[in-house]
Amino acid sequence: MKNNRNFLFYGVGSVAFGIKGNAFSWFLFFYYNMVIGLPAWMASLALAIATIWDAISDLIIGYSSDHTKSRLGRRHPYMYAALIPVPIFFVLLWNPPTFDTDFNLFLYLLIMAILVRTFTTLFEIPNQSLGPEITREYHERTKMMSLRYFFGWMGGTIMTILMYFVFLKPTAEYPNGQLNPEGYQIYGIVAAIIMLVAMIISSRGLNHLIPNLSKPAANNNFSEIKDELKSTLFNKSFLVLFIGGIFAGMAAGFSSALNIYFNTFFWGFSTFQIGIVSFVAVVPGIICSMAIARVLSKNIGKRKAAIICGSIALVLTPVPYALRIFELAPSFGSNGLLLMMSTYYFIEVSTGVAVTILVSSMVSDIVEDSELTTKKRSEGIFFSAQGFSAKAVSGVGIFLAGLITTLAGLPTDAKPGAIDDNILINVALFFVPIYMILYLFSIYFFSLYKIDQDTHESNLALINKR
Repeated sequence: MKNNRNFLFYGVGSVAFGIKGNAFSWFLFFYYNMVIGLPAWMASLALAIATIWDAISDLIIGYSSDHTKSRLGRRHPYMYAALIPVPIFFVLLWNPPTFDTDFNLFLYLLIMAILVRTFTTLFEIPNQSLGPEITREYHERTKMMSLRYFFGWMGGTIMTILMYFVFLKPTAEYPNGQLNPEGYQIYGIVAAIIMLVAMIISSRGLNHLIPNLSKPAANNNFSEIKDELKSTLFNKSFLVLFIGGIFAGMAAGFSSALNIYFNTFFWGFSTFQIGIVSFVAVVPGIICSMAIARVLSKNIGKRKAAIICGSIALVLTPVPYALRIFELAPSFGSNGLLLMMSTYYFIEVSTGVAVTILVSSMVSDIVEDSELTTKKRSEGIFFSAQGFSAKAVSGVGIFLAGLITTLAGLPTDAKPGAIDDNILINVALFFVPIYMILYLFSIYFFSLYKIDQDTHESNLALINKR
C-alpha cells in the first residue's frame, strides 16, 4: 500500500512534462507558423535549437542531482526550484508581443522555448530519477513506470481535448478553430496552472522519502568525474538504449510536428473531430498500453515486449496514408474517415506508449547493473542521457518537418480543403518512408539490450552481499 502511494505521487510528477511535451509537439510549431505567421523554417529552427539545448541541460541537471548534498536530499532542491519559473515562462511562451520583424519573433520564440524547456527539465529529471529508489523489484518497476507515463500522457491529452473542445472555438473571424489565436493564449494560462499543481503534489508527496534515499558519492577532481561518466554511459545495455533513443526521438519529433498538419489538411478534420480523435483514440490507448506493458513484461520480458509492440506500430504506419493516396479511404473529413483514423491512432498509442514504458523500466534496471562496476547510483545520469538521446535529435525531426512542409510548397496561409492535393500527398510521401526507417533503427537497437529478470535479481543479490 505504501509503495502504491509512492507510485501515485511519482506518477503525478510527469503531468507537467506531459503537458509541456504535447504543447511543443502538437501545437507550438503550428501556432507560431500558421496562426502568428512566422515562416515554417524559422519556427522549426527555433524549436530545434531549443530542443538541442534542452538535451544538453538534461545531462548537466542529471549529473548535478546525482551529486548534490543537502538536507532535502539529491533531487528535491531542483524540483522545488522549478515550481515558479515553469508556469511563468509557459504563459509568456503562448502570449508573444507584436514584433515588427520575423527575426524578432524568432528570437522571442527561441528564448521562451529554451526557458520553458530548461526549467521543466530542472523538475523532470530529478523527479524521474527517484523511480529506481522507490522500488528495485523487476516487475514493480514496470508497474511504476506505467503509472508515470499514464499521468504524463493523460496530462497532455486532457489539455489537448480541452484545446479542441473548449479553447479553439470557431468564430465568425476564425471559422476554423485551429487558427484562432485567443484559444492558444488561454491554453497557456490553464496549462501553466495545472503544471504547477502537479509539481507541488509530487514534490510534497515524495518528501517523506528523503531520509531513506541514497547519499551522493563525492567526486574530488575532474579525472574522477570523467571516469564515472565513462563507466556509466558506456554500460553496454545503456548504450544500445541510448542509440535506439536517438532514432526514436528523431522519429517522434518528426511525427509530432506534422500531426496537426495531417489532421487539419490531409484528413480534413474539423476542430471538433480532432478533439474526438484525441479522446476516443488516445485515452483508451494510454490505458491499454499500461496493461500491454505489464502483461507482456511478466510473460516474455521487457526487451521482447518492446520489440513486439514497436514492430506492430511500424507495420501499421503506412496503411492509412496509402489508403488516402490511392483513394481507398473514406471521404475527406467524413465520419467514416474519423472512425478509421481513431482506430489507427488507438493502436499507435497503445503500442507506442507501451514501448516507452518498457524502455524506461529497462533504464531503471541498468542502475544496479552499473552500480556493480562504479559503486555509485547514477539514476540522474541515466535518465538525463536517455532524455538527451531523444531530445537532441527530436529537434532535428522538428526541423525536418518544417523543411518538408516548405519543400512540398504548403503555404503559410493555408486553408483546409483549399490546398492542391498534390502538395499534401508530397508531404505524406516524404513523411512515411523517413519515419519508418528511423523507427526501424530504434527497434533494432532496443533488441540488443541484455538485462533480463534473472540478471537483474543477480545484480541485486551481489549489491546486497557487498
